Amino acid sequence: MLRMMSCRVIHTELDNFLTYLLGAGIALYITPISNDGTRVSWVTQGLASKFLQHRNKPSIAEYRDWIDSGAYSALLIDGSLLQISYEVIEGALTGHRLAYVPCPFDVEERLLRTEALLDVIEYHAACAPEDIRLRAAVRFDYDLAAAGPGHPATHLTINSPSCRIACAAPLRLGQFADFVFRHFYPAVWKLHPYLQRLAKSGWGDRTISEDERQSMHINWP
Repeated sequence: MLRMMSCRVIHTELDNFLTYLLGAGIALYITPISNDGTRVSWVTQGLASKFLQHRNKPSIAEYRDWIDSGAYSALLIDGSLLQISYEVIEGALTGHRLAYVPCPFDVEERLLRTEALLDVIEYHAACAPEDIRLRAAVRFDYDLAAAGPGHPATHLTINSPSCRIACAAPLRLGQFADFVFRHFYPAVWKLHPYLQRLAKSGWGDRTISEDERQSMHINWP
């Protein structure tokens, strides 16, 4: 039996989280939250569906498109993106896509605060290709309907679309935030107890299969 969930609860947690990131100076920009009663995501100018259908490795061109269309939940102080989307149908959490997309360039925070981000990215892409940062996007997907052999219901994808590392269960926002900031921004994570205190109790039942447990997987209490 799947646990009861509502878009209102998810919306509230996401709004509080994004508001904190912006107020604490961890994010440069946040986008308004879209909530149509079944999906909690971000308000965008037309690429939301493209992102949600996207299964390939993110490219610099796609990163620029996401910046241009506002297809992100938060833009962090180093130009990296958080893309957070949840789906709920009839009180059951049925899907999520939680992505951390590193900025492809080593950009000074000063420039990001004083110049248009797309101008900064275009400059680096044209004039400083040697500054490209070889960091893979990290994405946690949950889609119970798509589960099958080689495609865990909940999984972590890194470096390649064919890389699907089974996860124990869908991730609550606090679990995703803890993973991103603990591993990629440890100084920020230590400096902000708010990030450590985010609720991490489950938003969905465990989905990992017995076969998936026999291989390397991600588990938690």
